[in-house]
Amino acid sequence: MVIHNQTPLSMLLRENVKEPPRTEVYCRPLPANSSLHHDLYHHFSSFPACRQREPLPTVLLKTSPDPNGLQPSDLQASPEWSDPVDINCPGTQVVFLPGFGCLYIDVVHQGGTVILTLAPEGSVDSVMSLHNRTSNRKLAFRVLLSEASVSLSDDITSRSGSVELLRLTLSKLLLNLCPARLGDSGMGLVTAGMGEACLVEVHCASLQVDNQLYNRASFHFPVLLCQEQCVEPLPPWTSDANPTTSLQALEEFKASCFLQLGLTLDREGYSVDQLTFHIKPARLYLEDTFVYYIKTLFHTYIPDSALAPSPGPNPSERYGGPLLPETVLQSIPALVRPLRLQRLVIQPVDMLVSVHASLKLYIASDHTPLSFSLFDRGPLCTTARQLIHALTMHYAAGALFRAGWVVGSLDLLGSPASLVRSFGNGVSDFFRLPYEGLTRGPGAFVSGVSRGTTSFVKHISKGTLTSITNLATSLARNMDRLSLDEEHYTRQEEWRRQLPESLGDGLRQGLSRLGISLLGAIAGIVDQPMQNFQRGSEMQSSAGSKAKGVISGVGKGIVGVFTKPIGGAAELVSQTGYGILHGAGLWQLPKQLYLPVDQKSALAPNSHVKYVWKMLQSLGRPEVHMSLEVVIVSGSGQEHAGCLLLTGEVVFVVSLSEDTQQQAFPITEVACQQDPHHLGALTLTLQQQRLTNDVEGDSGREWLSEQQYGRLVDYVTRASAFLSPSASSLQQAPPITPAEPPPAVTKTYRYLVSPAHAAVFVSKFTMVKNKALRIGFH
Repeated sequence: MVIHNQTPLSMLLRENVKEPPRTEVYCRPLPANSSLHHDLYHHFSSFPACRQREPLPTVLLKTSPDPNGLQPSDLQASPEWSDPVDINCPGTQVVFLPGFGCLYIDVVHQGGTVILTLAPEGSVDSVMSLHNRTSNRKLAFRVLLSEASVSLSDDITSRSGSVELLRLTLSKLLLNLCPARLGDSGMGLVTAGMGEACLVEVHCASLQVDNQLYNRASFHFPVLLCQEQCVEPLPPWTSDANPTTSLQALEEFKASCFLQLGLTLDREGYSVDQLTFHIKPARLYLEDTFVYYIKTLFHTYIPDSALAPSPGPNPSERYGGPLLPETVLQSIPALVRPLRLQRLVIQPVDMLVSVHASLKLYIASDHTPLSFSLFDRGPLCTTARQLIHALTMHYAAGALFRAGWVVGSLDLLGSPASLVRSFGNGVSDFFRLPYEGLTRGPGAFVSGVSRGTTSFVKHISKGTLTSITNLATSLARNMDRLSLDEEHYTRQEEWRRQLPESLGDGLRQGLSRLGISLLGAIAGIVDQPMQNFQRGSEMQSSAGSKAKGVISGVGKGIVGVFTKPIGGAAELVSQTGYGILHGAGLWQLPKQLYLPVDQKSALAPNSHVKYVWKMLQSLGRPEVHMSLEVVIVSGSGQEHAGCLLLTGEVVFVVSLSEDTQQQAFPITEVACQQDPHHLGALTLTLQQQRLTNDVEGDSGREWLSEQQYGRLVDYVTRASAFLSPSASSLQQAPPITPAEPPPAVTKTYRYLVSPAHAAVFVSKFTMVKNKALRIGFH
């Protein structure tokens, strides 16, 4: 709290503590005509716990003859104390203070701070007008993006090129920034008395995270996160179809968005006061193999030196202090700068989660419904660790409450929970749709009966077929795993990704895989021992190891005789079920929006670091101000790719096809400019001086370069204007005739580049050249 006492009277402030305090709580003295800072016991008594949203306690005031006196809070209430002052409600309040009269109290919430202004009746108007004065500086804008895509690529594992891992695609994105006033946002963020806050809203109509490795490896899901209702790609925004043309269209677009994020910034714009997040029902697809692959890949990016403990001295020893544990040193910054939020709101989340995990057995759960309740906290003064713990506990509790649905959705059990949910939805539509039609008329009632019956049959058929298909798929995967034949398991997984499109396609694929499984079961009796024997021969193992391998192969072959036919029969049922579901349009996984884009390393542009290491080491201090890829135009008109390297002393011309340096120009002897008739053309003009060996007297004559000559003439011309009139009248200087500059040879080189890059290169070239000629301030 910040308290401004504008009265000529010293007062005491006391906090109404609801619960019995764990320590002594003293009154706060408020000297006359002063401002001070105060911390409520309510705040630090619960630090750093993330409590539920609760109001701030009220405060009491009374006059004090001793401005520096402190009184404990357990004093009995006396008539001298004023009525309670509610600091939760911003605005102006009038309180009767015994011994003084009416006291005007203004409450403002700003950036997590409660500002309390106490003013007498006579000066209340000037104080309140000064305190509530707002700035005229307002900033508001809207940004519309038809689509935004962010991809994560792996440039290290494959030397031949870049491999795309993940891609996040946002469709129809709206970014809105406006001053925050009461009632501005429909997301429940802004409250009265917040001062000049700023509201930032992000709305997204569609969001999808794609697994770009789906076509490269045997992963099960092409999409990781998407909205529940699969929609077609949205058309881009145009000037005609623009939600910002009217307020009603804007509100309708915001209400239909899949993702909504709201931030309220303080008046300085440096910190977040309030945050709210809302997401509509979504689908989440997870598989352990993909998670482990990404985790291992990211682990390879982290150098071992970052994982090892630092051998340096403890920071506490550096300043001569006592030796402190590492955990204490890590906790100190979090305690000094805690996380402060006025309000954090995460709206209820509904998700359909599909999980595939390979533990001792293959365990799968498809489209398990999970619901998480509202998360609302504030005001928050805590640490990031405590807030993450509160979020984890909240959503872990929500998942535990739905553990029954998770177990009931296991494919090994036939997904009874999904079957019950489908039956329930079908029965609900069977009665709800006719009732809704009955309220609108006879025609709507008949249509409702038809649509209700269709929905009832559709849900029951879909639930039954999905349950049987998932059970068969889970049984087939487990049998393939128990066959102990890695080649057979890999082949089946690769075929399983080719889902049938119709009933006939499903029967054909199921029968062919059943036949291959039967043949594999018979051939495995001979093939498995032979493979182990050949592997032992290649490794030059001993006779005992070879015999052990042959016996192991015989065991694997006998196990495959039982498991492979069962897996093939289950695969027949699975493929047939998928064919019926796909043919009827009852089941379909979401598809990737964009196929992965391969970027070959050979086509990547050269970095300036390459030139520094390969060509510029002879300069002593290689510093590349800019590297610009251009098209070099030869004297005969031929064009080939090249690069201009601008250093502090030399301009290098490099041929990209030959990867060698072609030319080098001193920065002081070359001029660079854009062609006025063709802005996409750069011209480098080299002026070479022809020096002669003329001799005057006994000493050699030193010729000046053109730049030095021009600077000398300019200096003499400027200096002659400062000669005194008396000196010029007494001694008339003979007329000065400038000498002819030495003859020069001019040669021009031409390069093609984009006009924007050409303008930047000319600007940087001028700066570097002036620095080399010592012109200007450097």
